[in-house]
Amino acid sequence: MLPSVILGIGLLFAAIFLMRWYANADPAVLKRLFKWAVIVVLGLVTIFLALTGRLAAAFGLFMGLVAFGWRLFNMLSSFQQMRGMFGGLGSFGSGASPSTGQSSRVAAHFLRMTLDHDSGRMDGEIILGEYQGRTLSAMSLEDLLRFRSEVTGDAGSRGLLDAYLDRSHVGWRDGSEEDGNQSSGQANSEGLITREEALNILGLGKNADRKAIKNAYRQLMSKVHPDRGGSTYLAAKINEAKDLLLND
Repeated sequence: MLPSVILGIGLLFAAIFLMRWYANADPAVLKRLFKWAVIVVLGLVTIFLALTGRLAAAFGLFMGLVAFGWRLFNMLSSFQQMRGMFGGLGSFGSGASPSTGQSSRVAAHFLRMTLDHDSGRMDGEIILGEYQGRTLSAMSLEDLLRFRSEVTGDAGSRGLLDAYLDRSHVGWRDGSEEDGNQSSGQANSEGLITREEALNILGLGKNADRKAIKNAYRQLMSKVHPDRGGSTYLAAKINEAKDLLLND
């Protein structure tokens, strides 16, 4: 009796582990794995039974396994849906996912920019020049363009300001005589960043591990990637920070 109890407990833990893995896995990956697992298992069993002269049994087993697999798939799908429903109760009424509270800080000669990871909101503080102490969100487009002329010689400040303008003043480039990509700047033109600067760019603490670095990188790139209307300059800075921290 004891072996049966141990086997039952083992199967229970295996089922729980399988359901937890399924609930957190990529649905596309799950479908692909499930399809190939069914094909391989059914193929091996059918070949074995066919070689032993039990073709009728092989066909019956095939149909039974198909029915069982379909029921198992539906059961796991229902479990995933229930998990999503109960997992969302913590943020019910807020209309958003729980806040991570992380923000990125990128500094250049004239400007210090902040990007909120949750909302994607970008703002900056001018730290040098005629508009020193001003916040970008409190400035008119006319003043921002004047400040832009002031920082022409600094690629870093120009790149940060252009990233802000692209997000907060869509269409500001219309009518500009210069190439829209020319002013974006190159992240590497300012020299190598330090580990502290890389952590600030990704919004991480000094003890961040590889998993935290990769998670912060993915979250930020989903906000600023050029293919999603983001900034080439910021994407380059984020890539530079990620590479430095992972190779450190």
